[in-house]
Amino acid sequence: MIPKVKLLQRLLDGGVIAVIRRVPGDKMIPLAESLIEGGVTALEVTLDHPDALSSIRTLSAQLKSRAIVGAGTVIDSASATMAIHHGAEFIFSPSLHQDAIKTALRYGKVAVPGVMTPSEMITAMEWGADMVKIFPASGLGVKYIKDVKGPLSHIPVIPTGGVNLENVSSYIEAGVAAVGVGGNLVNLKLIEEGNFKKITESAKQYVHAVQEARGMLIR
Repeated sequence: MIPKVKLLQRLLDGGVIAVIRRVPGDKMIPLAESLIEGGVTALEVTLDHPDALSSIRTLSAQLKSRAIVGAGTVIDSASATMAIHHGAEFIFSPSLHQDAIKTALRYGKVAVPGVMTPSEMITAMEWGADMVKIFPASGLGVKYIKDVKGPLSHIPVIPTGGVNLENVSSYIEAGVAAVGVGGNLVNLKLIEEGNFKKITESAKQYVHAVQEARGMLIR
């Protein structure tokens, strides 16, 4: 089993977590390869698709050390347990569920619940969450994250929902730990067309933007 500290490092290193939603199982490996080639090595497979659990198992087995694979849209302990038994190394939720957090921690996995308010952020950390997901980020925006990071700078935040190439740098500069990117990166039309080269190009753009913004923070 990978130690928790290494899971966290691998999850955050690239700064971009690809949210893979409702992608057919037979497209998963070519999609994952295109994302990895572009530098995105954290893959979140949401559980709202019949192939999700088998896809997590396949990706975990075939990608091994090249990417970290987790589950998204996890809203209860049963779903978290099944995802972990299929190879998920992290558990993302769209909302705040104590039983899902406890299950992830029980198995030594990363727990990231979805929150919107400062109170939910504090509650999530009290329940043992490793980080929190601000969702939907599109409805709250960069300024909101800057504001809550003022008094709650110790809480690692991952905005998800509405992150794109135009605003990703602003989120990083606001002090987030990483960003979750869904349809703006994992484009279903491109996947259907088999245009994985375009997805690789997009992944490179996101990773470059994140790393450049992180460099600005260091300076």
